[in-house]
Amino acid sequence: MVNLQANVQTQVYPAENSMMQELILSFSIQGEPSQKQIYLVASNQVSSWTLTIEGDEKDTYTVGPLSMGRNVMLPEGEWKLSILNDDGQTLEETFLVSYTMPKDIVGYDAETYTLHLHEGLGQLSLYDADEALLETRQIQQNEPITLQEGVSKASVLVQDQTVRYIVYR
Repeated sequence: MVNLQANVQTQVYPAENSMMQELILSFSIQGEPSQKQIYLVASNQVSSWTLTIEGDEKDTYTVGPLSMGRNVMLPEGEWKLSILNDDGQTLEETFLVSYTMPKDIVGYDAETYTLHLHEGLGQLSLYDADEALLETRQIQQNEPITLQEGVSKASVLVQDQTVRYIVYR
C-alpha cells in the first residue's frame, strides 16, 4: 500500500553550541501523482503538521524537512501519518522515530577559524558565501583544518553517523 521511509538528520553547530534535527519522510502510492493532504502527529501527541504535497513522476511523495527548531529534539517513539487519498479514503501509517544524541566530536576555534575532529574519520565540505561547493575531502582525527579566506561554511559528516557538524566563518 504505502512504502514509507523516515529519516532523521541532525545538524550540530559547535560554535553556537546548538543543534537542530530534521525529519524527512518519503512514501509511494500507486496511481497518478497528485496533490495529497497529509496529517502527521508526533509520538508526544502534541506536535503535529498538516501539509499539502505533490507526488513526482515515480509516484513518490516527500514530506519535509520538518523540524521542532533549534535545540528542540524530535520526540522519539511511534508517529502517525494520515494521507487523504484521491478517492476520499484516508490511509494511515505508523513509524518509529529514534536516534542517538550526537557526541561532541567536532571542535571549532572562532578566533583562529580552525576546526578539528576529536575522533574517527569525516568528510569535510567547504562552501563560499553563495553556498557553492568549493572542496570536499576526507579528514582524520586531530587534523587541524583552518578555514581560509573565501570559505564561508564548513560541513563535516562523521563516518558511521547521521550527524552533520556545521561551522560558519
